Amino acid sequence: MNDKPNSYSERKNLDKLLSPQKVPKKNLINSPIKKSKRHSQILSNPINLNQQSPLSKKKKKDSKVQITKSLFIQYKEGLIEKEYDIQETVGSGAFATVKKVVHKITNQTRALKIIKKSEEEDQKNLIREVNILSNLVHPNIMQIFEYYEDDTFFYIITEYCAGGELFEAILEKGSFKEQEASYIMKQLLSAISYIHSNNIVHRDLKPENILLDTEEGKNIIKIIDWGTARYFEKNKKMNCISGTPYYIAPEVIMGNYDEKCDIWSCGVILYILLCGYAPFNGENDEKIFDKIKLGKYTFPKKEWDYVSSEAKDLIKHLLEYNPKKRYSANDALKHHWMIKSNINIKIDKSFTLHSLVNMKKFHAERKLQQAALTYIVNNLVSKKEKTKLLDIFQSFDTNKDGVLSKKEILNGFKKIMPFEDATKEVEKIMNTVDIDGNGTIDYNEFVLATINKTKLLDKEKLEQTFKLFDKDGNGFISKEEIEEVLGPSIIDSKELDKMIKEVDKNGDGQISMVEFKEMMVKLI
Repeated sequence: MNDKPNSYSERKNLDKLLSPQKVPKKNLINSPIKKSKRHSQILSNPINLNQQSPLSKKKKKDSKVQITKSLFIQYKEGLIEKEYDIQETVGSGAFATVKKVVHKITNQTRALKIIKKSEEEDQKNLIREVNILSNLVHPNIMQIFEYYEDDTFFYIITEYCAGGELFEAILEKGSFKEQEASYIMKQLLSAISYIHSNNIVHRDLKPENILLDTEEGKNIIKIIDWGTARYFEKNKKMNCISGTPYYIAPEVIMGNYDEKCDIWSCGVILYILLCGYAPFNGENDEKIFDKIKLGKYTFPKKEWDYVSSEAKDLIKHLLEYNPKKRYSANDALKHHWMIKSNINIKIDKSFTLHSLVNMKKFHAERKLQQAALTYIVNNLVSKKEKTKLLDIFQSFDTNKDGVLSKKEILNGFKKIMPFEDATKEVEKIMNTVDIDGNGTIDYNEFVLATINKTKLLDKEKLEQTFKLFDKDGNGFISKEEIEEVLGPSIIDSKELDKMIKEVDKNGDGQISMVEFKEMMVKLI
């Protein structure tokens, strides 16, 4: 039997760590958050990078290069202030500071995370975080744009979320209504389903690592802090103890666990959302760990009498002590409570129809077109422009795994055309929209195909994209510049020659602004 729960806010300073840390086997007391004294020096000490980044990842040359967002997430050299207006500090801790920044060319608001270099293991975690985030495309996972470093700090540019941490929202609200909680959990579990299907485990899920990106009254969540995330092998256990007290699974404490540790953390988060305190409490971390190892918790009457039996049932499945019997993220998404408590989002039928027509018409056979479009969608399209498309994407994503299968797209098209016609269209769509060739359509690919191309390819965006490739600013894109943008040593010479030849009308071996615009306008 648990003691009477402590207030979740009583241990705020004890639990709130900016960066995920390994949990030691002894002395399991979290360090209180501390303000960084270095954050004010970013402007007075300009960042000048002249060394090759250890984050750079060598890739094998490919004669059939696949265009993905990771190609545009690169190590940058020079002063951050050249590209960004650095504004106020929005968060700081013992090892990192986060500042609000505005990109000077695109006027996009982003976040700059400044991480102090410390032990070699921490640097490895950061390298892993960048590499993992570079390859994840999901509407509820924080997007990374670029990264810098100097002798003392790493600097990562990411999405900016104005709503703050879910942790702070819990402190402010005390608890969430079931419908609100289910909307948050549906997004969280969708992201977890997505990463688990890609053999990635987060290992430090908690409200502090979930940001709220409020758009048009909706709490769109973004999972952050992937430093302790790992690629895992099926049927092979992990043994490194990692996580944060309150949320850590019993099998992690015992050093023998798999990806189901994330599901346990989701169960703890759902419990907290519905009542405002954690299921496993104690005066210090060791006592919390002792209770987690027992795996016993209660639903005290005062707070839980008003919570449905379906919600409690889902919590029991998520906090199942035996990982083999514990729900997967997909199982949880199919639970009756998740379906019953769903917030009905009104989909604009006319807008949906126009979006599907855009997808039907989509064609970008040339690699340079694909590269330019991918860059525009990832870097130049505002969140507001994406919000309506997100609603459509999520309505199509019936299994909530964060990507669209051929079957899900077919079901969407059957609503606007006969089955035989829909089947033919979907075959074509999978061949043209699935740019990275992985057999599904991710969120960025969906936006790329469905967004209004006239608005997407306006003069300003095309000129900004041309500048991305025209590194020396001479008004032409060379073979070497394309290679530099898409990543050194990943595309063979023949593929690069082909890319140039497809667009180079006058045969001078380079692409002018006029030739570039003509190529892109053909997409409209």
